[in-house]
Amino acid sequence: MRLLLPAALCLFIASCDIINPDEEEPGYIHIPSFTMDVLPGQGTTSEKITEVWVYAEEQIVGVYDLPADVPVIGNGLTDILIFGGIKNNGISTTRIRYPFFKPYRATIDLQPFSRDTIIPSFAYFEDVVIAEKDFENGNIMIPAGTNQGLFNVTTDPAYVFEGERSGIGTLESGQTILYFKDDDNLILNAGQPIFLEMDYSCNNSLSVGLLAANGSSVNKNLAVIINPTTLTVGLPRWNKIYIDLGLIPLQNPNAQYFEFYVEVIPDEPGREVELLLDNLKLVQWP
Repeated sequence: MRLLLPAALCLFIASCDIINPDEEEPGYIHIPSFTMDVLPGQGTTSEKITEVWVYAEEQIVGVYDLPADVPVIGNGLTDILIFGGIKNNGISTTRIRYPFFKPYRATIDLQPFSRDTIIPSFAYFEDVVIAEKDFENGNIMIPAGTNQGLFNVTTDPAYVFEGERSGIGTLESGQTILYFKDDDNLILNAGQPIFLEMDYSCNNSLSVGLLAANGSSVNKNLAVIINPTTLTVGLPRWNKIYIDLGLIPLQNPNAQYFEFYVEVIPDEPGREVELLLDNLKLVQWP
């Protein structure tokens, strides 16, 4: 037994080496940040890319918040794709690759324990149809329904997101609804991704959606209810959201056109409401 035990142990260890060979060590891609580029006519560079989706040789590696050190198994020249990710409708549990951003492509010489830095640059696809409306040329919002509030343009630097003007909606204490729409007739492609990008600040929850018009009838379609960015009037706190509108045209196949709306009902009786908007960007495929 004294002679057989070491022999058996050696055989066991050798077998383990065959069954479980040493795992290949990864190289690392360091992604500290990114940049955003737009072509003429594509509007603001404002974005809220919250993570990156990384692929190596067309295989998903993972989804990472930035800055990130991404482990990638491979050896030699490796094709890398990096996609910009967003929170769909501002919800952290519904993270997606934004369909209108091109992937960033790079080729790296991947080696075990290597560390290559990539700063991706994101941009819209060239054929994306973008219709942006801001407030630089005046107010784009008109009252809707039973509105009791006001919506104007402000040039106060403390309230302007970018440029020289932003839109501001107000509701005084005792008033019960701020309800405005953009009176442009929007033609939307049913069955395709459609997003509304929007910079905003509000001290109250905010409803955003589309009015679907068919002859004399108008159907109100809620897209999302947005949480307050601040609880204080007079101290804006700007945020950006990507609002998914894709289902609404499918739910209204007979609509002749659509109109964007915002609606605020005080979360507490008597609350004064202050809503700021800028860079309303409707994005869809041709």
